[in-house]
Amino acid sequence: MFSKYFNKLYSLCSSIPFDTLILIVWGSFAAIFVIAFTACLIKPAFKAASKRPFLCLANAYSALTLAAFLTANELAPSLIAAALFWCAGYLLYGVLCMFKRTVKEAPAAQIALSSLPAIPAVQPSKAARTEITPAKNSVRLEHAISVTDKLLCKNLGKSDRQELEKLKNTLAVLQMKGTLSPTESDILNDNFNALLKLMAKYNV
Repeated sequence: MFSKYFNKLYSLCSSIPFDTLILIVWGSFAAIFVIAFTACLIKPAFKAASKRPFLCLANAYSALTLAAFLTANELAPSLIAAALFWCAGYLLYGVLCMFKRTVKEAPAAQIALSSLPAIPAVQPSKAARTEITPAKNSVRLEHAISVTDKLLCKNLGKSDRQELEKLKNTLAVLQMKGTLSPTESDILNDNFNALLKLMAKYNV
């Protein structure tokens, strides 16, 4: 049964003139690229979005190119044509990847965490670091954990989600301790910096 349908499909494709078939395949791919390129120029959301779907599309169209060429050519020239198209598709993918997310959200992220008492970048002495009260630590940690919960609701990348879950677990452990040692205060500071970067990246 399946072979019958495939034979009909092959006959249909073979009945289309070769030039017309290639024009349809390559023309539609070019149209998709122009739309994606224009969207990246106009819409910041498209500019920041992952370009991997276009890469998958380039691979699929390479297979279509091979199939189209096989309807009128031998295997060797068809493979060469598909390989050339595949290389061209990767070059166009590289063009789209040039649109990178501009990190303009950093000031907003810093404002969002402005309620957290600042931890000095360079602490003058060990005694000064131990003066941070458990109550202040609790306020900062509670706010930071609520921010991690908001971030976990976002569509995060796999590595970012793993990093955020690890960060949340670390903050939860520090919150249970109450009074932090100087070393633990440094760890807390590093986690806040990592959280700021993730907030800026996902505009939270």
